[in-house]
Parts: sequence; C-alpha cells; structure tokens
Amino acid sequence: MSKGFLYVAHGKRYLKEVCLSAESIKKHCPDLPITLFTNEEFSSPFIDNVKIIKARSIRAKVYCMYDSPYDETCFLDSDVIADYPISDMFDIFPKYDMGGVHDLARKRDKYANLIPEYGEVPYAVSEINTGILLFKKAPVVKEFFKTWQTLHSKYYKKCPYDQPSFRSTMWKSDVNFCSLPIEYNIRSIQNRAKQIKFHHEFGDDHLTPRIYHMHHGGKTLDQALKHCKENFQEY
Repeated sequence: MSKGFLYVAHGKRYLKEVCLSAESIKKHCPDLPITLFTNEEFSSPFIDNVKIIKARSIRAKVYCMYDSPYDETCFLDSDVIADYPISDMFDIFPKYDMGGVHDLARKRDKYANLIPEYGEVPYAVSEINTGILLFKKAPVVKEFFKTWQTLHSKYYKKCPYDQPSFRSTMWKSDVNFCSLPIEYNIRSIQNRAKQIKFHHEFGDDHLTPRIYHMHHGGKTLDQALKHCKENFQEY
C-alpha cells in the first residue's frame, strides 16, 4: 500500500507556501513522497512528483483530490507547517476511511438559510477543516468525493467555500471518519477572533460553552460555574 502527501495549488503566492510546507514535511517525514497538483510547470527539491491539472475553480482540490497517486493520502493546504513527525496520521488506516480535525465553524446561520443540505445537519456536528484531510482509496470514499463535488458545484455561487459542502456530505455519507485531536491542526489567534466576531454568519450561540468538565470545589451551583468560567481552556 503506497502512502504520501498531496498538495493542490496554483499561483505564485500559494506555490511559494507549498515549498516551505513541503520542506517542513520532508524534515519530519523524510521517507514519505510528496505530490503537487498545479496548473503550471513547477519544481522543488522537496516535491517528488508534479502533475499538471486544469483548475476548475479556486477550490480545485475538491475536484482532483481523489486523483491522488497514493492508496493512502494526507492532503495538505499550502499554508501548513509541520513541527513534529506526523507520519502516525496514516496509522488510522485501515480501520478508518477518512480523517480530519474539526473546525471552529459549527453550523453557520448564513449557509443554513442558503443550503438546505447544510441546514439539516445538527449544530453538534462541526465543520471539518479541509486543509488537512486523510483518505484512502475505497468505493465509499470515492462516492464521498463525488457527492462533495456535486454539492460544491450546486451551491458555488452562494457559497464558494468548500467546508459547508463537505459538512453536508459527511452527514449523508457512510464513510468511517476519524476525528483527529487539535494538535494536528493548530490555528491562529486571529482565526479564533474572526470566528467570534462573525455572529452574522454563525449565530449568537456560536462557540458558547455548553458543558464544563473539571473539579471545581464549589458548594453552590453559582460558585461551581464561576470557577469553571474562570478556568476553562479555550478550544
């Protein structure tokens, strides 16, 4: 079974990012190959294989990711930087079909009102950050990508982002999905601030803590909640 990393990128800015990202991957996973799908001739000492593709849109990854040359693929966005060996991600196979990390975006009111398939998914089912995705070649995964492509194309003018259509596809799919912990997809402080600010997209309840899980020592509920609210770890 072959396994490796895949990027899909085009344009000088993103290709420059890919070079740095691939360098970080090679530093920590030197034995695993890296493939780049792009729309122009390109070379880098850190990329083993370059395939020229025709980009259908800025979200070209939706339409060509499953064409990965590997049986087991870790797809990475161009702005990913590894700081630790991450080949253990492939250990989720063969038990799981796909894997990824949940996003700070949950159920966006904006897209729930525009996309029926997205709106029917419960709030408790988070969006998955599609910048880091693991998948294996399998009929159920191939069908997943086909549905994702169809939904993304259907609502592209209303929602050019790919995560809402991915979330909708996950809800309908039979793929066995592994939820990876957050250390595999560390996001910026600015990203969290944006998520909190955009209540017009996410709704006033977005990221509101629902359950606290810690020893608090309180004798009353008010004391317990006060301790929890002062000591919780932001996610």
